[in-house]
Amino acid sequence: MDREARERQEADSTDELLTVLLDDLGPAVQWYRDEVARRLGLSSAELLCLDVCRRHGPISKGRLGERLGLTRSAVAKMLRRLEGDGHLVRDLPRGREQEIHVRLRPHPHRDAVLADLRADMRRAVKQVVADFALREQRHSLAAGVVVRLGDTFFEHARALAEATAWRRILAERRARREADPARPWWERY
Repeated sequence: MDREARERQEADSTDELLTVLLDDLGPAVQWYRDEVARRLGLSSAELLCLDVCRRHGPISKGRLGERLGLTRSAVAKMLRRLEGDGHLVRDLPRGREQEIHVRLRPHPHRDAVLADLRADMRRAVKQVVADFALREQRHSLAAGVVVRLGDTFFEHARALAEATAWRRILAERRARREADPARPWWERY
């Protein structure tokens, strides 16, 4: 196969995988997560917060906000509610009193519901593994691709969030400048 044909095949494969991820898998995963959150009496953002704490905890409040794509005040409100409901504990690490760490706390109801849902999903995924013979090296390849795609989605989401924040900041500056054009530029910021 010549170079041009290989590049065309790679582009077609990329487009097909992207379509499957964004149009099929993304909405299905979001719907599933929304239903899990609803079953626990949580918002989707709160469930995501608990998942991040479970996988990366204890985690600093700032890093948690970065992973969730939320402002510091939104994270603080969410943490107060989750702590009040017995899902999380906030700690002050020794020597770093300015930094609050958050960790997941055992919660019998939440843990039982999640264990049941995970067991149901595990059975379904086990069937997919069997159907596609994803054993040994093929399993590692599939898992590696999924993890890498997850990291890619996270990085793109962070870039979109940062771009949105910068557009908002620039729009606010432009509005202040247009509101009082007689003021010198150094007094407007």
